[in-house]
Amino acid sequence: MSPRTGSHRYQLIAVVGIVISVMLFLSIISYSSEDQSSGEIRLSDIWKIFKNDEYILIKAERTHNLLGLFGAIVSNWLINSTVGYFVIVFPFLGLIWSIYLLNKKNLHRKIVLTNYLIILTILLSAFSGLWRQLNPSLSTEWSGVVGVFIAHVLINLIGTVGAFLLIGTGFIIVIALLIDLDFAVTMEKLKSFYWSIIIWSKRKINNYRKNKSEKRKIEFDEKDEQFPVHIKKPDIESREQIIPRANKPVEQSSNKISKEYVAGIHDVGEFERGEQNVKRGLTAQGIGKTSEDIGEVSATVSEDREEEIDYVFPSVDLLDARRGTEEINEDELKANAELLRMKLSDFSVEIENVSVTPGPVVTLYELVPAPGVKISKIESLQDDIALALKAKGIRIIAPMPGKGTVGVEIPNHNPSLVTVRSVINSAKFRDTNALIPIAMGKTISGEVYVDDLAKMPHLLIAGATGSGKSVGINTIIISILYKLHPSDVKFVIIDPKKIELAPFRKLRNHYLAVSPDIEEEIVTEPNNAVLILKSVELEMENRYDKLASAGVRDIVDYNRKLASERLNNDGKIGHKKLPYLIVVIDELADLMITAAREIEEPIARLAQLARAVGIHLVVATQRPSVDVITGVIKANFPARIAYQVSSKIDSRTILDMNGAEQLLGAGDMLYLPAGSPKPERIQNAFISIEEVERVVSYIHKQKGYATPFILPSVLEKRRISSAGRDTGEDELFEEAARIIVRHQQGSVSLLQRRLKIGYSRAARLIDELEAAGIVGPFDGSKAREVLIENETELENILKRLKT
Repeated sequence: MSPRTGSHRYQLIAVVGIVISVMLFLSIISYSSEDQSSGEIRLSDIWKIFKNDEYILIKAERTHNLLGLFGAIVSNWLINSTVGYFVIVFPFLGLIWSIYLLNKKNLHRKIVLTNYLIILTILLSAFSGLWRQLNPSLSTEWSGVVGVFIAHVLINLIGTVGAFLLIGTGFIIVIALLIDLDFAVTMEKLKSFYWSIIIWSKRKINNYRKNKSEKRKIEFDEKDEQFPVHIKKPDIESREQIIPRANKPVEQSSNKISKEYVAGIHDVGEFERGEQNVKRGLTAQGIGKTSEDIGEVSATVSEDREEEIDYVFPSVDLLDARRGTEEINEDELKANAELLRMKLSDFSVEIENVSVTPGPVVTLYELVPAPGVKISKIESLQDDIALALKAKGIRIIAPMPGKGTVGVEIPNHNPSLVTVRSVINSAKFRDTNALIPIAMGKTISGEVYVDDLAKMPHLLIAGATGSGKSVGINTIIISILYKLHPSDVKFVIIDPKKIELAPFRKLRNHYLAVSPDIEEEIVTEPNNAVLILKSVELEMENRYDKLASAGVRDIVDYNRKLASERLNNDGKIGHKKLPYLIVVIDELADLMITAAREIEEPIARLAQLARAVGIHLVVATQRPSVDVITGVIKANFPARIAYQVSSKIDSRTILDMNGAEQLLGAGDMLYLPAGSPKPERIQNAFISIEEVERVVSYIHKQKGYATPFILPSVLEKRRISSAGRDTGEDELFEEAARIIVRHQQGSVSLLQRRLKIGYSRAARLIDELEAAGIVGPFDGSKAREVLIENETELENILKRLKT
């Protein structure tokens, strides 16, 4: 079905919807209680009119409804069997959605409005039902069956007064949400209005008394004239006292309103109130601006972006508020400390002091060894200490960085669950100044750990199956979604396992960057992974061209200069806001097995050069061996995370030291920040698949950009580069290309043998293949390098060359 046919179908549905809505509206407004007896007739009985059924004809003649007997039956059912007269709301909802089918605009607003109106209708019906309980003479047509039922349940549950309070509170909340009411500002306005009424009343009373006293003054003699003076005096004093008091609150309230309005905008910087800022057209970085700055930021954003969207950041309420065991068992800590001292004493290792730092999952015991005790001797007792404490596994840090102690990390018997909500909702995450904040989790001491991906600038993650690696990647992505606007960051997600990161596919028009050469939003095929990594390479080169044209060194200066309107398009390079681009690869080992050289080359190049232009890599693997994490890749990933691994060799591969093999799994990790000599032990924040889906669905329901962020096309570049080749293409060109790619050998002699052609023609075919970007340039006596890895990629190129 063509798009045009689909559009016509929606238009027809919309017209039918408008007609039905109007008919329902007319039947409801012309409802008459005298037509209630028509409720005994079913809709199917209306057809008896055509058979001249006498009973049906009499009913039809006596009907008062504008739509006749049909309207009487429908309105009787709608009013008495649902929410009473308030059912009038539903035709309007039908009209709203019919209009939406015609223009397809503001879907999110219409969904919100529909929900509010339905809830408001039910509340009004329930209120009428309560009122009918107090006044039985009130007709059930006001409340309908729904209102009577709700009123009956609430009265039996919380009493009449409680029912009125509950429904009244719900009514106020819905109205406030519907009109976007700010209670603080409203109370100040009411207070100001109250004082203005008081002032006006006092003035009227004083004027009235003054006029009355002047009239009475004529009638009184001089002795009596003191009476009005006696009356006036306190009135004048009271007026002098009241007016300043009345004026002060008016002035204070106006000042207070303006201050609270600005303060309210600062409060928008808080995590859960970020929605108002976005609706004003601000990005996440714009949060916290004063009211004067809002206009400037909005103007800047509208100029920098090609398209704006009304985006509302997700709330922490979408995340589960699970709690683990948070109580610290001091007896357990003291017992472990004493056991630790005794066990070391058995091996002639004396300890002078033990300090304890309890954490959510692991507790750190810091030992001060006696003079003359070698650290290596304590390290050699690791397994003996684990046996004595009956621990799953312990880790010894000898010595502690910057301290004269030896650290022994021992798992808690009752670990506490670290939720992503507790980390994202923390003050440290809300108030961070990081450009790309990542909520890592909590340290051994229970402190929230937040780092900046922009400073890392790339992150390498390794861990065995089930160690929490995929959960960690989900946590990284979700924490960025909670902080950065869709215009500020885009993701390229490569998931060879096809299921771990699949929920993020819905963010295509909000947060994803896609390649025009492939049809996948979340890249799952190795061949497509190669293509999209090369697309990111081209995007990096394009961005460097823009930075060079703008005369700046990095993406921050570029966007700042663009915002200050100091960049002009020169015709060749179109300057526009550059979002951060984060490339997430969930399983590098699978890609390296199928296409090691093609994957390693773009990753290494991006890791070396992409930081300045805002492109950052998050690469994960469950097999941290040297053939996966090669020296070229490892050298350019200074920030690394190691979850539990199977051996010391794997630990040294990822961290250059032992320790990861002693981790507990389930999110227990060692994080080595860029430039740090020692890793930090962190319990990764846990997020379930259900939480991820809720956050993604919340974002997906909002209107996104008309098109996703499009990366440069690799195949298009090859086609353009081959546009200058000879138009007289050899008829054997495609067959020759398939042979070369199939055998991965770009030689003239191969074509001669396979195609049974002469040397000259085979040489011309090789030149054509070079112009098409299928084989590399001439390299002496060696066969030419074949640039295309498989026939699937080749067919895509041939298809584009034809067009």
